[in-house]
Amino acid sequence: MNRLRLRTRLLLAYFLLIVLGFGGLAQLAGGQIARGAEEDLAQGLQDQTALLARSLDKTVEHVLEGKEDQAQLFQRLNGFATQTESRLLLRDVTGRIWFDSAPHLAPPEAGSEVAAALVGSAAYAVRGDAAGVETVYAAAPIEEDDEILSVVQLARPVTAAAAAVRRRWWALAGGVGVLGLLAAMASVWLAASLARPLEQLRASALRLAAGDLDARLPDMGRDEIGQVATAFNDMASEVQAMLEEQRAFASNASHELRTPLTTIRLRSEALRAGTLDPATARQYIAEIDDEAARLGGLVEDLILLSRLDAGRAERGQEAVDMLRLARAVLREFGPHAERQEVALRLDAPVNLPTMRAATNHMRVVLRNLLGNAISYTPPGGTVTCTLDTDGERLLLEVTDTGQGVAPEDLPHLFERFYRADKAHTRVVHGAGLGLSLVQSIVQAYGGEISIDSPGLGQGTTVRVVWPLGSENGAGHAVEPPLPTVDPSAPIRPANI
Repeated sequence: MNRLRLRTRLLLAYFLLIVLGFGGLAQLAGGQIARGAEEDLAQGLQDQTALLARSLDKTVEHVLEGKEDQAQLFQRLNGFATQTESRLLLRDVTGRIWFDSAPHLAPPEAGSEVAAALVGSAAYAVRGDAAGVETVYAAAPIEEDDEILSVVQLARPVTAAAAAVRRRWWALAGGVGVLGLLAAMASVWLAASLARPLEQLRASALRLAAGDLDARLPDMGRDEIGQVATAFNDMASEVQAMLEEQRAFASNASHELRTPLTTIRLRSEALRAGTLDPATARQYIAEIDDEAARLGGLVEDLILLSRLDAGRAERGQEAVDMLRLARAVLREFGPHAERQEVALRLDAPVNLPTMRAATNHMRVVLRNLLGNAISYTPPGGTVTCTLDTDGERLLLEVTDTGQGVAPEDLPHLFERFYRADKAHTRVVHGAGLGLSLVQSIVQAYGGEISIDSPGLGQGTTVRVVWPLGSENGAGHAVEPPLPTVDPSAPIRPANI
């Protein structure tokens, strides 16, 4: 069975609250109305009794003195009883009934109201009559010169207030109905205003899941729903950027892998044909070896990047001597720098604190940064590797006097397969993974990396900062250009 939609559930909840709220309010108000009508009836009856008593004082006195006929008084009292739709009684000073406008009914008892009237006060009481009907009784003394001559008593059933109660109930029902209608309209609007953005969010999420990466939500304000919409749009943008990056990565990776594979295939086919002279065959074999080495390096970098992205590359805990490692990498690149006619320099303290890391990871960082700097520095230029510490951080800077970077290219240098020349030229070997790989390693160890270049032709500086322990370095010692080593020493080109 399908669950009710959110809008329907909200409407049902709101309507239930409206019914319970206004129903409870009507119940309470109805009770107050009934009690108020009863009190109004009783108070009004008491006031009528007091007025009647004051109007009868002379007449009763004359009747008691024999100056007026008693029948005329009784006729007057019957007319008043009929006019007010009440039962009217006259009692003497002992409480005995002297006149009753409804003699066919059982005589009512002389209750507390009569007792109060006999001592000079008007009062009322509510009690059942002989037939059990709830009745209001009011009594007031008939006085002349502070002497109580008689007591007048009026009786009226509580049901006489029913008409007033009904009128008040209808007024209350009308007000509650109008308020309920307004509340229902507000509930429909509120349910729609709450459900509509959620339905839009659901539709956009389904579009995004179906592959529509441009699915976005409109601006929904600054409340919680608006914040959810903003978060969804941010997430969608991140997903779109990530997928586009993955597509570009796959396209570039396939291109970079296809190029050496094509070279290897063409050279191997030529060798298999057996038509090459010995010198050309040796050249093709060397090219196959170089392309295989490049292909292997690219695959290793891709694997390391994948592990870093997935968080599966564990941070090493070796005590890495960065000064010693930098010297080793500089010696490794010595022959390459000599062929490029680029001078290598190392600027570092005599002693540096070690850092906890994997030696292989730090070697990848140094190889990529130095290989990048050497490859993009023209003959006669200099590449300087600087190591330093402030006791809490380790600083690595690689500065070159090379061709520099255009300002519009600086923000993109850490993108995978990005090269500032935009043409994927093979003049400078590399796949454009080096800086991205370096950034991933640096960040994996809690460090920061930045690139600065004043502009084209003005060199580049790559700055890396890692957090350290409490160990301190010593004074600086600038080493002269490094001597070259055996040119036949193996050098793995940096993947820049």
